[in-house]
Amino acid sequence: MGSVRHFVHQPGGDLRRYVREILWVRSEHSRVQVLLPETTLTLVLRQSGSASLHQETLPNAVVSGLQQRTRRVEHAPGSSIVIVRFTEVGAPAILHDRADLLYNRTLPLDNLLPCQEIDRIQNVLVDNSDMPQQVLAMERFLTRRIQASNEISPQIEAAVQMIRSSKGQSSIAAIARHSAMSQSALERHFRSAVGATPKSLSRLTRLQHVCRLWDTGKTLTEIAFEAGYSDQPHMVHDFRLFTDTSPEEFFRSAGPRNLPTFYK
Repeated sequence: MGSVRHFVHQPGGDLRRYVREILWVRSEHSRVQVLLPETTLTLVLRQSGSASLHQETLPNAVVSGLQQRTRRVEHAPGSSIVIVRFTEVGAPAILHDRADLLYNRTLPLDNLLPCQEIDRIQNVLVDNSDMPQQVLAMERFLTRRIQASNEISPQIEAAVQMIRSSKGQSSIAAIARHSAMSQSALERHFRSAVGATPKSLSRLTRLQHVCRLWDTGKTLTEIAFEAGYSDQPHMVHDFRLFTDTSPEEFFRSAGPRNLPTFYK
């Protein structure tokens, strides 16, 4: 990991509601990154080098929806990327499309954004080595993309906040009551705005909580209890659904996970 450098910027002001963080990552040497499923959509702009997913070279600008499984990305030496992690509800206003249409998919960014806009921000990033200027350029690029017709629903935002604050342990009925919606309406609007159902997002949130607990040095029994599972086998079963392996096997063998940290 000493050959990997990263810089994290968390936007403030109005953009904070749409974008969780912007992350700059540079790898001096080739590396394999294990990407655990996240709770948000991500946008990646490649400044140098190359990367492949499932042995296929990725375009220089991609967008990924919520995922069902871990993925392995191979980065070539000298690879430099900018990663935009949206908030759980922020992507549609910037991408101008339903989040669920990207579920379990990684697409070229020009499928959603005009090529001219992508080229413009890529050129600005290449021409400015000064990090504050790159941060400002990225914030301006994202802010200009915000579309009022895809404004965030306060009810869906409240539902997401409840899932996050309960670390994925709230029932769907309780989430619906909290957001003042019927369960059917919650499911329908939530999927469009967030990219998956409330149940799916809850499971992803719980997965991230399990990872955070492991990183603190807790045992699997302690993790299962704190994460709200009835027993350790139940937690291991859920973990296998995302990674095809047990938590202990995964953490002992996996390469670097999603940088820098999970959402807190």
